[in-house]
Amino acid sequence: MVLPLQFSQISKIPLELVVILFIVGFILYYISLPLRKKRRKEREAAKEKYKEEQKLERIERYKLQIESRENRKKIRRQQLKSRLIPSFLYPKKYRNFWNDNYSKKTNPAPENLKNELYFERANQRCEWCEEWVDTPEIHHIVPRFEGGKNTAENLIVLCPNCHRKADRGILSKSKLEYKLKRQAEKRSTISEQP
Repeated sequence: MVLPLQFSQISKIPLELVVILFIVGFILYYISLPLRKKRRKEREAAKEKYKEEQKLERIERYKLQIESRENRKKIRRQQLKSRLIPSFLYPKKYRNFWNDNYSKKTNPAPENLKNELYFERANQRCEWCEEWVDTPEIHHIVPRFEGGKNTAENLIVLCPNCHRKADRGILSKSKLEYKLKRQAEKRSTISEQP
């Protein structure tokens, strides 16, 4: 059993041995000082490297979040566009605005032709939905900026709602032309009956 040293035993150690131990410890301290500094620098460099790696990881995560957010927005836009009718995306009046054909735009329909169509041909009704119209609007089946003529075959009397639909492309040219042909056939059969 080892007993702790007591003061009386410590005082018996020769002074030279204490001085030698002190000098050896001092020398070992100064010899190991550069090594300890080197290890401290290595630890600090490792910490800095770790911090940089963490920072780069955070930046990469943030970039991925932004990209995924942008991708979600693009997907939402594509879904909305696929639900919309293509003519809503590209209104007819802006399609050829900067084209040279825009300069070939015809004049608006004359008032006497509008009145003739409204009172005689349409009987004060919308020629599409056949509702009575208080404020008629004359629509060019072939638009004016595409060189549409001011003839009775190219003009149709519409109510404001149907006119908006025709401008947006919901009521296509072919549908409007077909409707006019059917009405012309009806009028000709009525006029032929005695």
